[in-house]
Amino acid sequence: MSPATNDAESQGIPVLSLIAAIMAISVVGIGFGHSLPLFSVLLEEYGASDFVIGSNTAFAAISALLCSPFYPRIISLIGLRFFMVISLLIMVVPYLLVHWAGERIWLWFPLRFIFSVGGAGVFAASEIWINGLVPDRIRGKILGVYATCLALGFALGPLIIAKTGYEGFLPFAVGAAVFASAAVPLLFVRAPQFEENEHGSIFDPIKRFPVVFGASAMFAGVESAMLIFLPILALELGYGIGIGAWAVTVYGFGLVAAQLPVGALADRYPAKVVMSVCAIFGAALALTVPVAQTHLYLLFPVLFVWGGAVGGLYTAGLVVVGNTFKGSALAAANTGFVFTYAVGAVLGPFIAGAARWGLGANGLMVVLALVLGAYAVAARRAASSAV
Repeated sequence: MSPATNDAESQGIPVLSLIAAIMAISVVGIGFGHSLPLFSVLLEEYGASDFVIGSNTAFAAISALLCSPFYPRIISLIGLRFFMVISLLIMVVPYLLVHWAGERIWLWFPLRFIFSVGGAGVFAASEIWINGLVPDRIRGKILGVYATCLALGFALGPLIIAKTGYEGFLPFAVGAAVFASAAVPLLFVRAPQFEENEHGSIFDPIKRFPVVFGASAMFAGVESAMLIFLPILALELGYGIGIGAWAVTVYGFGLVAAQLPVGALADRYPAKVVMSVCAIFGAALALTVPVAQTHLYLLFPVLFVWGGAVGGLYTAGLVVVGNTFKGSALAAANTGFVFTYAVGAVLGPFIAGAARWGLGANGLMVVLALVLGAYAVAARRAASSAV
């Protein structure tokens, strides 16, 4: 049993409910880590350009932008657990139908839209669930455990592709089974309850703390760019599909390794300072990738640390959200965090695809470094001012 779980028990937290939510989102992470590189490689094989590949991934996130403002109200009406289970089921059918769509790339857009309606619901519900159970004093530790398990799922997802390959129905069947299985642990526990008359707008907390919610957007933008274009970069460098999958996995393992330390730091120091430091490291490492990419013994360590730095933005931001908002205001704020994640997931692939198209792979890294550097300055200024 981890120290974070011991702390949770000492605080009177329903540990089984907490474990069930973390297990569910971890399994979903495996599915997403499997699906993003699968989709990008297949789209390239079907003749899609970098811009179309980025646009398709960005289009999926538009569903979260359109639908997440309604999630707090729906959760208050049907309950958090039922909402999360329904969201998981919504993901399964369109995921399977992507295989049927095949080379008809225009069908990928509506299918990924529907798939992401469920995906955004799962992420919003799981974070509301976890943040709603833990007290402020150990929030960073618990969210570090959550982020570690989620990142581990993302890291393991590409390894499934290494076994199933990219061709045929098998990778889609395995991915759909993974998503469906995430509902199982939720059926045996109770979720946090929120009163119906306390739901609020997701936009109010975003307006109050734009830098905090911007951490979610920054993480999503960089992460989506890496998951989409790292496998393609590996192919362009002549490494092959297997190394491309491993590159994404190493990036994901960096996420895994960093989240517990980042969570502990966010409990001890101002979380906005932690966010600024993570962004500085992320910017520096983005500029290092073009130098290291021709040697795997250099590239993999850079990707490992980069994944941890970028993932730390999300964890530290989530700590601030949980410490600041309580009750069903937390439901609106956590859903707002998913909303800004979707903003990053929309803009990130578009910017990344356009940067690669206009400036090449190295140009993409320069653009990512500039964006992360600008965010580091904003987060440092926010940390210096009164909240």
